[in-house]
Amino acid sequence: MRLGWLGVVLVALGCTEGAPPSSLEDPGAAQATAKLTHVSGKVLVKRSNGDDWIDAVEAMDLRENDKVRTQAGGSATIEYAGGGTAQLGEDGLFAIAETRTRPGSERTDLTVIRGHVEAELKDARHQTITVTTPSATVRAGRDLVFQ
Repeated sequence: MRLGWLGVVLVALGCTEGAPPSSLEDPGAAQATAKLTHVSGKVLVKRSNGDDWIDAVEAMDLRENDKVRTQAGGSATIEYAGGGTAQLGEDGLFAIAETRTRPGSERTDLTVIRGHVEAELKDARHQTITVTTPSATVRAGRDLVFQ
């Protein structure tokens, strides 16, 4: 009888109308620092606390140390809580870097392990972007393109 009751509860939770994909994630997880706002083609996400790659969906929250992988023909756009955006090109591997914020300044941190990224800031006077690659780290208060 108890198993039947659990099944009903799971079905009810799975049928919550209008719930974003991130609402079904671990409630104890760290606060989201970014969100996938556009997904095209095959895009996967690996949670910092997980072992498996899962299909990415639009409006999916991203947290520090999550990874995003775009396959051939795939692309994604990430919008950071601070307002910056990053457009991830095909066949790439990216990580949401740990962000150390300073009062009065918004930072966007991204690690490009492989691939192409175009980053844009809404307000370059009050925002900075840090992009780390295997060979360099760049911090800027303007738009950047990395390949």
